[in-house]
Amino acid sequence: MYEFAEEDISMWIVMNKLDVEKGKVDAVKARFQTTKGIELMDGFIRMQVLTDTSDETKDQVVIMTTWRDAASFENWRDSGAYKHAHKKRDDGTSEVKPVVLGNTVTQYEVAIEHMASTNHV
Repeated sequence: MYEFAEEDISMWIVMNKLDVEKGKVDAVKARFQTTKGIELMDGFIRMQVLTDTSDETKDQVVIMTTWRDAASFENWRDSGAYKHAHKKRDDGTSEVKPVVLGNTVTQYEVAIEHMASTNHV
């Protein structure tokens, strides 16, 4: 598990928001049940898969990754592990690509973070 230090408040978050055909969230979530090398990357902290099925016309799956810094994410994006993990998407053989209507990638620097207290009253 990643150990946090004071200087880690400048962590980097990347959110890949996938618009998904209504009712197809489970097919997309299944793709992320196992990781494909991201967990071995230097600077990787965590990946979370978020879902929103509240819209009547489409669903949304957000893949949120947290990194030590922007450079760590860029190293992942430029790595062979990234290319391998996205091979089916890129060559058109992905079983989930047909249900993904589009996506938006946004990146954020963590400016302020508050953690749960370890001192319980």
